[in-house]
Amino acid sequence: MEKIAENEIVKIATMYYEEGMTQSEIARKRGVSRSLISKIIVEAKRDGIVEIVINSSSVYTAKLERELEEKYQLKNAIVIDTFNLNKDEIKKIASQQAGLYLKKIAPRYKKIGLSWGNSLRGLVDSFPYTNHQEATILPLIGGLSDDYFDIQSNQLSYDLARKMRAKAKYLYSPALVSNPLIREELSNNNAIQSILEAGKEVDLALIGISSLDQESNMRRLGFLSEEDATELKGHNAVGVINSRFFNQEGKEVDSEINKNVIGLNLEELRKIPAIMTVVYGDQKVEAIRAALESELLNIIVTTDTITEGLLGEEY
Repeated sequence: MEKIAENEIVKIATMYYEEGMTQSEIARKRGVSRSLISKIIVEAKRDGIVEIVINSSSVYTAKLERELEEKYQLKNAIVIDTFNLNKDEIKKIASQQAGLYLKKIAPRYKKIGLSWGNSLRGLVDSFPYTNHQEATILPLIGGLSDDYFDIQSNQLSYDLARKMRAKAKYLYSPALVSNPLIREELSNNNAIQSILEAGKEVDLALIGISSLDQESNMRRLGFLSEEDATELKGHNAVGVINSRFFNQEGKEVDSEINKNVIGLNLEELRKIPAIMTVVYGDQKVEAIRAALESELLNIIVTTDTITEGLLGEEY
């Protein structure tokens, strides 16, 4: 290409970027080919004559989202800007964003499974009413106790199905029992087994994730004693998903509590095409990283500070 004077390059770039003219219009105006105009525009950016500046407060979080998606090969990441927000505000905004995103993608999925926990309660509460009658919503784990019923999988499934005008199924079983023999006996019950098998076939799983130190819900409900916590730490557990404790490699640890869970295990969860979580709390970074690296998650709604921790030395 014959060398073009810089003032001509600036003029063409101005016509394209500031005046909104098409490349064809500029070519006619300047009496040259459209391909030449295209090359000039590309070179103007390459040589720094033109710099694209996106003037939006979302630039930083959008950058974090793309880097998170690329690093962990995610279907999607939504990152919340937490600047000047308190914990309650962060929880509210994260729940709202998760609810809106779920509404957007829900029509793609016919079978949706839920785990349990406070973050999923927030998601379901924030989910807008819609019409997705073709869907079936079902739990991925049994119930925990009469206390805190609102964060249990059956209740969450019912509430989400009601908001979607969808069908709901229920798992009439405890999530945790006292020994593996009872777990095996209950899991072989036809009614329980049918829901567990249906859970393996969901298209989208909604799960919560917690760190070992932070798992207060199970302690409050009496399912995790100090002895259990000590045993889990001895097995290098870093987090819990669907009441299954896992290590830094995302593998279930060989603990008594994992042997007594009635619900999908981590290998069964990994086979589900889409697994979404909403997570906040900087103490969970290690658990989230292990889950991401072991492909236990592929859709995440989280905070900028957690994302920076997951991206590591770059931040």
